[in-house]
Amino acid sequence: MARVGVGACLGAVFAGIVMLAPPVRAQSRLPEPASGAASEAQKNELKSVFGGALVDGRSLEIDPNASVAERRLTLARRATIYEETKEFAKAEESWAAAIKLEPPAAALYGDRGYFYIRLGRFAEAFEDFNTGMQLDAANPRYRFGAGRAQALQSNYAVAVDLYGEAIKLNPRDATFYLARAEAYIRLDQPRLARADYDQALKIRLPRAIDSYFATLGRGFAALKLADYPSAIADFDKALEYDPRAVMVLLWRGYARERDGHINLALDDYERAASVDPGNRWANANLQRLRSN
Repeated sequence: MARVGVGACLGAVFAGIVMLAPPVRAQSRLPEPASGAASEAQKNELKSVFGGALVDGRSLEIDPNASVAERRLTLARRATIYEETKEFAKAEESWAAAIKLEPPAAALYGDRGYFYIRLGRFAEAFEDFNTGMQLDAANPRYRFGAGRAQALQSNYAVAVDLYGEAIKLNPRDATFYLARAEAYIRLDQPRLARADYDQALKIRLPRAIDSYFATLGRGFAALKLADYPSAIADFDKALEYDPRAVMVLLWRGYARERDGHINLALDDYERAASVDPGNRWANANLQRLRSN
């Protein structure tokens, strides 16, 4: 099953807002930790399927007497190694050769779809996931992958629909909710995003880092809804994962300031500045609050 989780570095999505006095409503932007999670999951997708099959150049010749399944596996191994060594044209040739073998195999289209995503060729990725959907309509993996390809082209409304279809096919996969929540954030629908973050956390994400991204995203949604106590509580949890996350400290400082806890906000800005002394947002907020 493809994973998004979803999980990556913290971005400056909200940084330009927290320095203002008085603070203003957060902009409708996706927190980078969530999109970073997606990127990391995409990179790991192929390894999750073929990681154990990686070999150092051995057993990669095509045996004409081998079964179709054996030839496909050999070509997939070859494609994986070529990608690892950044010989992308050769990797693509190997995927194409595997896909040409009859009968058609939906899984190969899914694997090549993620290969295209890693290369930034999102339209081609979508075509492969769409073919996978046609070949294996009951498997949510292809709708999820198609959603990722659409989201990476900023087609968030289409992505939401595709994620929704994947959820209908497998409502117990928390990463589907996490991906849809990110798309809702992009569409400036924080209430729907928070509901999906809640569901992802309720089901339980597979890794601690995925839970971190979900908690952080839920806090961002709460921030946009002006639910500052909930935002602070989520940022508290996120900081348990990474106490030195500068942007989380800045976001929590903003929420604390809006909630009337100026001294606590000042403490967050000081902590952010101690981690990153050159951070202009932390320094600007410190200067502003200290001058009041």
